[in-house]
Amino acid sequence: MFALLKNFFVSLLALITAAAPFGKPELPERKCAPEFTGTFVQSWMSSGWDDERWAEEVEAMQADGVEYLVLQDLANMDADGNWTIYYNSTVSAFENAAFGGDVLNAALKACEGSGIKVFAGLTMFDSFWLLGNFTGDYEKVCRITADMVGDIASGYSSPALYGWYFTLEINNQINCGSIMPKMTEGLNLVLAKASEVAPGMPLMISPYTAGYLSLGDASTYAQWLTFFELTKFRDGDIVAPQDALGADWIEEDDLVKIWETYSNAAKRAKADIKLWANCENFDIAIGPGALAGTALRPQTENIESVTACLDRFVRQMDIASRYCENIITFSYSHYFSPNLVKPFYMETYHNYVENGYVLEKEKPVLPDAFTKTAGENGVELNWQAAEDNFGVAYYRICKNGEFLHRVEMYKWDYPMSFTDENGMVSDEYTLVAVDAAGNMSDTVICVESI
Repeated sequence: MFALLKNFFVSLLALITAAAPFGKPELPERKCAPEFTGTFVQSWMSSGWDDERWAEEVEAMQADGVEYLVLQDLANMDADGNWTIYYNSTVSAFENAAFGGDVLNAALKACEGSGIKVFAGLTMFDSFWLLGNFTGDYEKVCRITADMVGDIASGYSSPALYGWYFTLEINNQINCGSIMPKMTEGLNLVLAKASEVAPGMPLMISPYTAGYLSLGDASTYAQWLTFFELTKFRDGDIVAPQDALGADWIEEDDLVKIWETYSNAAKRAKADIKLWANCENFDIAIGPGALAGTALRPQTENIESVTACLDRFVRQMDIASRYCENIITFSYSHYFSPNLVKPFYMETYHNYVENGYVLEKEKPVLPDAFTKTAGENGVELNWQAAEDNFGVAYYRICKNGEFLHRVEMYKWDYPMSFTDENGMVSDEYTLVAVDAAGNMSDTVICVESI
């Protein structure tokens, strides 16, 4: 208890003596271009890729400006203490682990000669999100992580292997923030091992700030000051905070304040670290709940996690570019790759880059053929596809002036129809189409089918 109180007062003193970055200051000049150069890919997804699929992904990444590939985690412990690994390991803790394939070797092999630099992601454990460092699991996993660094350094040799990724996402929430000094102790074990076995390879970490379940701006700033002061970063190590907008931990209006916080706190680091940005290019799906929007993240219109429209993503990168040296994203591989989603997202993005970082403004054109019919299961709504110069991301339906449903088009061609089980033909329905750039069509009013 004394140690916790001491750390609290140390952080409070740092807060008082430092210029706290609250308010909305004028944006500084850009430090980097407002475009991404790197991506994350999760091992559970890529473990099934063969050499041909890896070659396709690397070719797509090269064409789309990806220079860094971060393997999210190569070892994961579930809530029951069972490990799954995605590389050939000699670490004793992984003796009985399930083997998910050698993702590390496949990625390195595919990236050699491509110019893409690979970060080997390390460990994650599922209970981290709930328990943080309140049990001994965090320290135990960090010690295993240090062993894993030595294991990979001795077992894999490739010019594409560039750095390490510390997968545990340290954050300002109550489960982690109140014991930030203990969190940094575990990270320092891994940094020490990295210095011992591969001193020229940088380590990257991607923390985040949450607006929910936090203790407020002052506490958050003090926590990040503590983090940068106590972590024994080396010259060249990379802190690439998630902007947390796609995961809905913050509101867009808070981006400037949060990047100011990271930027000012990072100046306390004793090493010459690099501050990068991890701009999230997705929209997570959050369901309804009694505390949604207060203590918990607010409910979203989308009911599945989808690719975010580029107008928001461009705003994220523009702000991040004022404070950070480079921008990566979670995740090109999951939400932009033409092997997984429709190509119009990257086509719109290419146009944005080629047009001097100006996003196209041509709105979709939605035909007037939006009809409603009384059916056995409710009111059946049908419409025809909108026309757009790049592609429609989703259709948005309102009922009597209130949002009703979204039909997503980011991945597959869903039927352009929806059944409102609680509707009546007398209800008024309206429809708009939204393209990949976030441009919205004119509203079309539903008419009863004849």
